[in-house]
Amino acid sequence: MKKLSLLIILALPFICQAEAYQSTLLVQTGQMRESDLIVRTVTDLESSKICLAFYIRTTGTSPVMNCYAAVGGYAANINQVGHFKEQQLIVRKMKDTVNDVSCLVAYVGTPGTSPSIDCYKSRKSATDDLVRSGHLREGDLDVYRVIDKDSTKTCLVAYVATGGTAPSLKCYNSQTGDKGGLVQNSYLREGDLIVRKIVDRANNKECLISYVSTEGTSPSINCFDVDTPQATGGTAAKTSTPMTPTR
Repeated sequence: MKKLSLLIILALPFICQAEAYQSTLLVQTGQMRESDLIVRTVTDLESSKICLAFYIRTTGTSPVMNCYAAVGGYAANINQVGHFKEQQLIVRKMKDTVNDVSCLVAYVGTPGTSPSIDCYKSRKSATDDLVRSGHLREGDLDVYRVIDKDSTKTCLVAYVATGGTAPSLKCYNSQTGDKGGLVQNSYLREGDLIVRKIVDRANNKECLISYVSTEGTSPSINCFDVDTPQATGGTAAKTSTPMTPTR
């Protein structure tokens, strides 16, 4: 009887460990390298999620990640299907052809930077090229308009020409049949802060882009719809009145 009691006492720690055990089933299921950009596929087998982690092979970089549901099993097949380069700025389009997800990635290969990404559903299409349909330079800010016809998306990439900067990326649905460029119709400067109001006339979008002109900065983009035409059939009037600072 004493031996049986001793065995039960010795087995208690193992019983507790078994009850506390939890499986994670988090594994790397793929990786690819395009120049200095690394993409790793991390799969959560418990939740059937695939996560793409992007980072740059430079010192002081930070990774960014996007996750989505795996449509069939846990497979993914990531390929670069389009890209372009403008001075230090690089934009790449990565596509998961198994799960029909595309990601636009914008970055610069300088120390201390990180990529900016936007992922969205795509189609099985041969039209994967990126089309640069507009460029605007205001001061030290560059704004590029990129069209992804495969996913009917338009993306703005904002980049500040200072050392160690990181670009920002914002995508929204493209409108068909409309033509127009990028224009700045107002701006604000308050101390080191600069806010520029950029209008994408082709897609009826207004975007506020804020940044500071210092090394290591990254612009912020916030977009919203332009006022729709009036019920009378006329077009809502837009004025180019500068933002007035309040003091």
